[in-house]
Amino acid sequence: MAESVTASEALEHFAGSLANEPEKAEVELPAVRAFVASFGPTRPMAELRGGDVTTYVKTKTDGEPATIEPLRAFLAYCSRLAFTPENLVPALGIGLTGGGARGGQGANAELGGAAFYVTLDGLRHIEEQLAMEKGKRPMIAQKLHDAMADKDFRENAPLDAARDEQGQLEARIRDLESRLRNAVIIDEQAKRGRANVGSVVKLVNLETKREQTFKLVSATEVDPSQGKISIQSPVGVAVMNRGTGDEVTVNAPSGPVVFKILEIQG
Repeated sequence: MAESVTASEALEHFAGSLANEPEKAEVELPAVRAFVASFGPTRPMAELRGGDVTTYVKTKTDGEPATIEPLRAFLAYCSRLAFTPENLVPALGIGLTGGGARGGQGANAELGGAAFYVTLDGLRHIEEQLAMEKGKRPMIAQKLHDAMADKDFRENAPLDAARDEQGQLEARIRDLESRLRNAVIIDEQAKRGRANVGSVVKLVNLETKREQTFKLVSATEVDPSQGKISIQSPVGVAVMNRGTGDEVTVNAPSGPVVFKILEIQG
């Protein structure tokens, strides 16, 4: 099942993934905006079909690579994030069958092993974090300006601190941009009933008979108060890609604990 986002929201996500490639964004986004405008900005991407793509290519693009390649990149991105119900890249009809791994299947290989698995809420959180971090740049620039007013650079602690702060900020921005560029949402069809990012999992401790329910999320979305645990946690590692009825061993700090998976939703 595709994630429920409109065409304009999908465009915003795609544009965000190009945040660190302004020249590429300048070239690709106009063609994608034209496609979104033709399809309908407020229409759900779940309604987009191969026939819509094929018709648009035949009537609007004249087969120009300058238009087709941006559409390929956009449709591949939407497929990886499960915004569309299927991989629509082949619908471009010009032999571009590569790219667009469905809902997580094959996405890691497509992205050179750099896939960052996340929920749709997590994707939005990354975008919000990125905007917040970029908003700090003027403040850091002012600190550097003020510190450099002291001409004695040899023992200028404020300047060293400002430069260090700037370096840490830019590192965080690069990390968030990388996560956004390589984001992948795994849909239910791709999960095939097995636990993965976005799944709600119900377990029972086979020794104590105590049951617990949690949602698997990426490391950036962890919130114990809401029952969200990381796929990198001991429990997350144990249940990943396991199915209902499976017994799993969690390597807890106190020693191994055996659980049985009672239910998986999503």
